[in-house]
Amino acid sequence: MIKVLIIDDGEDLTNYCHQWVSNGFEYDHIKSGKNLARDLKGRDYNLILLDKNFSRVEQSELLGPAEDVENEGLRILTALKRLNQNIPVIMVTAHADYDSMSSALHLGAFDYVEWDALERDYLFLKLKMERAVEWEKSTRKDLVEKYNNWGLIGKSEVMVKLFQQVETVLASDSTLLLLGETGTGKDLVAKIIHSNSKRASKPFISVNCAAIPATLLEEQLFGHEKGTFTDAKERKAGKFEIANGGIIFLNEIGELPKKLQPKLLKVIEEKKVDPLGASKPIQVDVRIISATNRNIEKMVQEGNFRSDLYYRLKVLEIKFPPLRERMEDLPLLIDHFIHQKSKLMDKEIAGITREASNYLYQKKWEGNIRELENLIEGAVKKADRLITLKDLLEAKKVPREKLSPQKTCSREIPDKDCPVFKDADMSQIEKVAILNALRAYQGHVEPASKALGISKATMYNKINQYGLSHLVKRYAERGNEG
Repeated sequence: MIKVLIIDDGEDLTNYCHQWVSNGFEYDHIKSGKNLARDLKGRDYNLILLDKNFSRVEQSELLGPAEDVENEGLRILTALKRLNQNIPVIMVTAHADYDSMSSALHLGAFDYVEWDALERDYLFLKLKMERAVEWEKSTRKDLVEKYNNWGLIGKSEVMVKLFQQVETVLASDSTLLLLGETGTGKDLVAKIIHSNSKRASKPFISVNCAAIPATLLEEQLFGHEKGTFTDAKERKAGKFEIANGGIIFLNEIGELPKKLQPKLLKVIEEKKVDPLGASKPIQVDVRIISATNRNIEKMVQEGNFRSDLYYRLKVLEIKFPPLRERMEDLPLLIDHFIHQKSKLMDKEIAGITREASNYLYQKKWEGNIRELENLIEGAVKKADRLITLKDLLEAKKVPREKLSPQKTCSREIPDKDCPVFKDADMSQIEKVAILNALRAYQGHVEPASKALGISKATMYNKINQYGLSHLVKRYAERGNEG
């Protein structure tokens, strides 16, 4: 049975459907869009028939301020697409015109039909309705297949909605903010968008704002000119300049220091970057995709993130569901990771036992997909032919650094594979050398500088430049001042 919702403040459309289009269809009828969210909740409609003209308009939080009766159907259509993009909508009108038809199709209506056509041929509307339902089914199947092939695994309702949202932003150049808990796939979606956009032939530059020390982040993003500081013997391009023509992915944007927020805002507004020590800005053409697992709206309210920057970053926005809200996708994800990891390790793993699978269903998955991937990888290493509960429990003990997921970095000593050291320049290496020397000599500046072959004055300059004075202070407080 195909479930249809009719939205019409009269009875004409409902009577027509019951008289001519009854076989195989089940109808509900509401007279306005005032309580649309409540009316749609839990009903799983396959199709919506929406009248264009209403005799009166309704005002609500969802619909916004009341407008004219002739456009009430378009206003309801806009609200429908915000609530659920999956349900095809056919708009019906007694008075068709080019502008309203164009607007309806642009807003996402599947079709736009005239009463005259319904009166001429009673099979006309039924055919349109059947095609709309079939289109929704095939489109859903195609979307699931496409994004699963791209590595974004799932077929639940929330994932289909996510796929549809990604589809709508692929061709855009607007800023995009990805919101969701750690491990939900935000970085993967950023790469998918780049690979399937008009900027695909240009660079994709990823910057983890949480992994790079604040003292280095400004230089990483915007670059510096020759002679800006000691030993800056040549000009260094920043990540924005390197990404020119392509996409820059600012992961963990909520960790961006407040002093850098105005500079990023300027890049968005003026499409120019100011390298450290430069006399004039550099023009850049970069699409900015940012992501965070923090409640950035709360950060704005608390004054920890600029509101103007926030609204500039979220011209488009996608929210990622945590794994616990799409547990019907868990079998797909388990199979995907078992196949992927066993292939990488050249092991033959036939599957997973019932006990092991039940254990996975009981977990809270605070680390989401990344946590699942880590656990399956560790279990595949342990397993013989089948993953057992014992393999999973032992995999939990595998140190995180022995697995292959995205690495995290210390703010002081980054891992060699950390984004800080990828394409590292001398200033980054120099900072770590100075830090290690200070630690080796317990904060004593003079012996540390001698070990590095530089003067004590230069050593102090470097300590201040790289924000390492806390190490000297720490040891001084212990009575080891150097």
